[in-house]
Amino acid sequence: MGKWIKKFARHYLLYGALLLVLCFGIFPFIVLYTSSMSLAEMLDRFSADKTHAQRLDGLWTVIGKPYDYLVTTVG
Repeated sequence: MGKWIKKFARHYLLYGALLLVLCFGIFPFIVLYTSSMSLAEMLDRFSADKTHAQRLDGLWTVIGKPYDYLVTTVG
């Protein structure tokens, strides 16, 4: 009976808590990414060089690499 409780606590409670922390950690970046990319695309419509969105997407790719690693490791 004790092994079952330990297994349940480890698999469901611990992994559930880790997933919750992961989701709360990623959610602000989703909002920031979409809003900043929308603003950069609007700025590209009015600018001459039209490279703001491309440069910003490259920056977000660099910022997101640790989170991609974390998601693949946990998931």
